[in-house]
Formats: sequence, C-alpha cells, structure tokens
Amino acid sequence: MKTILVPVDFSETSLNAARYALKFATQAGAKIILVHAFQEPLQYPLRNSLELTAEGLWEVNIDQLKQLQAQCNAAAPLIKTEIMQLKGQLPEVIRKLQENMQVAMVIMGITGAGKLKETLIGSNTLAVARETTLPVLIVPENARFEPITDIGLTTDFRDVIDTIPAQHIKEITYMLGARLHVLNVDYRHEYSTPDTPLQSGLLETLFQEFAPRYHFIENENIAEGLSDYAQAH
Repeated sequence: MKTILVPVDFSETSLNAARYALKFATQAGAKIILVHAFQEPLQYPLRNSLELTAEGLWEVNIDQLKQLQAQCNAAAPLIKTEIMQLKGQLPEVIRKLQENMQVAMVIMGITGAGKLKETLIGSNTLAVARETTLPVLIVPENARFEPITDIGLTTDFRDVIDTIPAQHIKEITYMLGARLHVLNVDYRHEYSTPDTPLQSGLLETLFQEFAPRYHFIENENIAEGLSDYAQAH
C-alpha cells in the first residue's frame, strides 16, 4: 500500500491539507501518516496557568495528533491513518522518513500571498518541495478535494529525459487512474528551438502507455496561461 506523508502543525492550513489528503488517499488506495515535526519554541505556551515543559508540549502534540487521527478514522474508516511525531525541522524529518519507509508523496498546505501571519507549515512547504526528491502536492488554504480525473504535465520540451521525473508521474497517474495531459505554453514560438520536435518525440515515448493528450497554450505569461487553461478545463 502506498504511503502519503501529511505534515501538520494544527493550523487550519495544515488541517485543510489533511482533509484533502484523506480524500486523495481514498481515491488512490493509499494510507496516510500525519506527521508533526517537533521543535522547542522560544517560549512555551501556558496550560492551567503553568508554562509547559518540553515533555509536556510533546504530550500535548501527541494528544492533538490522536484527535486528528480519530477524526480521519471517523470520516474515512477504510483508510489507514497513522500518526508520528519526530524532533527536527520539517525538511529533515521528511528526509528521515523517506529513508526508512516506502513513501509515495507528501501532501502539504500553504497560505495565500499577503497573509500577515504565516504558519509553520506554510513557511516550510516550499522548503520541503525544494529539498526532497519526493513529489509534493501543495494544497492552497481554501482548496477542496474533487475526484481527480485529469493530470496536467507542463513542459517546455527541453532536456525532457533529464528534467522530467517520469517514474513519479507514472506512479501518481496509475494511483489515481487519471488521464495524462501534456501542456506547453508558448507565445509566437518564442520558446521553441530546433530541438523541440525531437524532445516532443522523446516525451511521447516516455509516457506512451498513457496515450497522453497534447495541448498547446498561447500566452505571454506561463503561469497565467496554465491557470486559465486549468480553470477552463
């Protein structure tokens, strides 16, 4: 059974990502592990008017993890949900877990731009995505899960063999039983090169078992072009 790591810091951002991950795991036939990276705070919170110790805060976090686990079990009793708390910064914790178990991917939340108060998870999400070799699915704070039927793979048709993590993409596509789409954003052939036809053929060979559909998007702004296309389709 595939394992999905879901880091939580008990903020609403991370809890929303956990809810999303639970439904994702239901579709993918995977189990989830709710992970909390424990770091001693600069100032310990109060409980019953007394400042918690490191041991006390550790136990409080474990209790919160167990409560979240119970909520997940109630919402999706057929999905195995485990909990884990490890000391260290989140990227380091993810790396340790990856080394010691078969992990398929990480699902994490992130808050929107312009937020005055950033959560621990939100500030660590891009760091994890940057440092890990695992696929990281980033869930915006207001995102709600809908069954995944289509996956878009963006490419500029350059060095596709070396730059596209084909095996990870294949595993996720198989897990979800989704259709694979190859998306390329260009504007008046600004990004195309003489090597583009060859690279396109190599990519087609990489994913030939999925018979991907190709979509060529005309837009000066790559992010805007992808966002518009995703909304429209």
